[in-house]
Amino acid sequence: MAQLVQGEITGHMERAPGIFKLEFIAPSLAALAQPGQFLHIRCSEGNDPLLRRPISIHAVDRDRGRVSILFQVVGRGTALLARQKTGLLDVMGPLGRGFTTGNHDFNGTGGIAVVGGGIGAAPLFFLLQELARCSDPARVKVLLGARSADQILVKEEIENMGFFTELATDDGSAGYRGPVTELLLRRLPEGVSYIYACGPAPMLKAVCALLGEAGIPGEVSLEERMACGVGACLSCAFQVKAEGGGTHYRRACVDGPVFPAGEVVW
Repeated sequence: MAQLVQGEITGHMERAPGIFKLEFIAPSLAALAQPGQFLHIRCSEGNDPLLRRPISIHAVDRDRGRVSILFQVVGRGTALLARQKTGLLDVMGPLGRGFTTGNHDFNGTGGIAVVGGGIGAAPLFFLLQELARCSDPARVKVLLGARSADQILVKEEIENMGFFTELATDDGSAGYRGPVTELLLRRLPEGVSYIYACGPAPMLKAVCALLGEAGIPGEVSLEERMACGVGACLSCAFQVKAEGGGTHYRRACVDGPVFPAGEVVW
């Protein structure tokens, strides 16, 4: 159930050019949050900007009651949020449908691929925190893509949890030269049985196409614009496949932002 909390900011840092991490104390929120869910955050003390900003949950420390967000400055709201180094953060959440982790045979032989593009790596870190508890890190392939090496996020933190990461950059400054989806295509024959992905729409479209061709299930977290965050305004509605054929509309904020890869209509 979503809550409205005032979390004390305990950490602030710029992780990459224009990308910031904020940590705040919110024990009740930390206890409820699930990987893939998001928060609706007020970016200033006044009513300008009026609307909250939806930002995915990046990391959770349930024992210490701390929650972290990792976000990119893309407009006035996130620019204001990036300046908040102390004080209280006005947060509504956790919101949305997150990743499913309880329906997999984590003791079996199939591998898991976690694919992040750019800032899409942010919610995947929380997912990896969960996977570290219930699966063998050696069975999880983490593929991170970005425009250049300085935009690669949380590689060291992921490796500190025991996961091996592979990189792909558009300019070849780190790892494979090319999109991370090409790296994924090379890894699919290596026993991948389930895939989680988050990133820009063109990347997710390519991931879903690869999964469809290979017959591999997976989940994708969509980066949709949202206004209300609770399903009332319909600004984040998009098409998904309906049972029996045809399509219908779902809302990313309450029906997602995580969806089965085969459902999304691109």
